[in-house]
Amino acid sequence: MEKTVKIRAYTGKSNGDIPLESPGDDKNSSLQLAEEKSRTLEQLKTIVQLRENLKLEQEKNTGLANTVADLQGKLNKLASVEENQLVKKNTQLEEERKKSAEQLKAIELLKESLKQEKEKNAWLVNNSADLHAKLDKLSEAEENQLIKKNALLEEEKKKSLESVKEIGQLKERVKQEQAKVAELEKKAVLQEAKAKELADLLDKISSISAGAKAG
Repeated sequence: MEKTVKIRAYTGKSNGDIPLESPGDDKNSSLQLAEEKSRTLEQLKTIVQLRENLKLEQEKNTGLANTVADLQGKLNKLASVEENQLVKKNTQLEEERKKSAEQLKAIELLKESLKQEKEKNAWLVNNSADLHAKLDKLSEAEENQLIKKNALLEEEKKKSLESVKEIGQLKERVKQEQAKVAELEKKAVLQEAKAKELADLLDKISSISAGAKAG
């Protein structure tokens, strides 16, 4: 609020209202009056300058307050959007982790099945020599049965090869899923860092607003 300083104007009085003074006293009074007027003018200039400075400061504070309010609104909106995106990304990350865990479990089961098939194949190979030795001594019917068994053995080998191929494909898929999970985790870390930066920015803006209000 501006303050108005009232200065009483000098008014001269008639010679009948003041006692007669000597020429020396009159000269001193004139000098004092001139000095008083000079001080009064300086004070008026100071008052005008102070009023102008006050007006400029008020305009600056008003502009700063508007800027802070605008930044606060934008920051709140941005923080809300970033928070929603972070929640969505975290949900996706959890889903991918669950999928990866299930696929890893399936791979372990497939590995165990493959191990059993390899053991079975090793056993069949080890016994193949004995089967061929006995083949010469068997009748035609027994020979046919052995042929059937060999056909079954080949089928088992094919199944084993297909299992190995499928496991390779599953491993590749797991590798891809793990890469996706790593990327999502990296994005989640970046989102958290960005949220922290936004929080720091909000604190700075609050400090500026508080300083402007205090000023």
